[in-house]
Amino acid sequence: MCRFNYHVPSSPGQHNYLCAGRNDCIIDKIRRKNCPACRFRKCLQAGMNLEARKNKKLIRLKGQQTTMEPNPPPPDERACALIPKSMPQLVPTMLSLLKAIEPEAIYSGYDSTIPDTSTRLMTTLNRLGGQQVVSAVKWAKSLPGFRNLHLDDQMTLLQCSWLFLMSFGLGWRSYQQCNGGMLCFAPDLVINDERMKLPYMTDQCEQMLKISTEFVRLQVSYDEYLCMKVLLLLSTVPKDGLKSQAVFDEIRMTYIKELGKAIVKREENSSQNWQRFYQLTKLLDSMQEMVGGLLQICFYTFVNKSLSVEFPEMLAEIISNQLPKFKDGSVKPLLFHALNHDTMP
Repeated sequence: MCRFNYHVPSSPGQHNYLCAGRNDCIIDKIRRKNCPACRFRKCLQAGMNLEARKNKKLIRLKGQQTTMEPNPPPPDERACALIPKSMPQLVPTMLSLLKAIEPEAIYSGYDSTIPDTSTRLMTTLNRLGGQQVVSAVKWAKSLPGFRNLHLDDQMTLLQCSWLFLMSFGLGWRSYQQCNGGMLCFAPDLVINDERMKLPYMTDQCEQMLKISTEFVRLQVSYDEYLCMKVLLLLSTVPKDGLKSQAVFDEIRMTYIKELGKAIVKREENSSQNWQRFYQLTKLLDSMQEMVGGLLQICFYTFVNKSLSVEFPEMLAEIISNQLPKFKDGSVKPLLFHALNHDTMP
């Protein structure tokens, strides 16, 4: 558009304008059409930029084209359109989540330069157990599905299973680091044969060695161990049931299926999958008897003040709450197989 409000004639190259007079025709708003040549010359003299006009016209045309195009889809739809339907979605597996939340090793701080005594060892183990219980609570809270349970149910399951979790973890470490021959309570505290012979240590150490021995015999894989540990968290419940029983049943079935997947991943021969599942679930059932014996020893040392064995505050609170429930039989185990005296596979 000319700054004098004239409609600009066609661009050069389309027409060659010639003035019929002496190139000095009067050009105003009324007589602007009398001489296109003088009109065009006057526009140029006034400062009209032909390239700017062309660009403006192109911008106008592009604007008209964009208004005719449909609105772009939302980001999510557009992203989905870029991914072929056949491409697998990058969703983390349950096993990968269990590996990610597995607690790191906890050190006991035990001073091996000082002569061992039963009291000092058991006090150190109780202090270590208290730290492991805190770690187990954080682990359980991170488990997929666990927070869906009623808060009272979460507390009940943790109070009933803490020694199952500690013993199973101990069995795994002893299997991995000592091939089941010694008890690896912590990287800086391994109970060898000499320490096992100390008073009040023999019985409980023999019970714990059974667990690591079974790990060795069955050559349990890490994936299997992770799934079995979750099932131990869910292995003891009140006889009257939980407040969110249906949710609990669904969660437990999910992890039973995950154990099945871990077995399939380990076993190349599919015909042995069911036999493997039988062996591992028998081991889970046998934990009830083994941990039951450990609980009796734990309760005895807790009640018998003459032993001078110290318990950390959190562990003492859990045991105080757990002891009457086990004595009056208000909790029950969830077994995979019929109960018999020979629970070891």
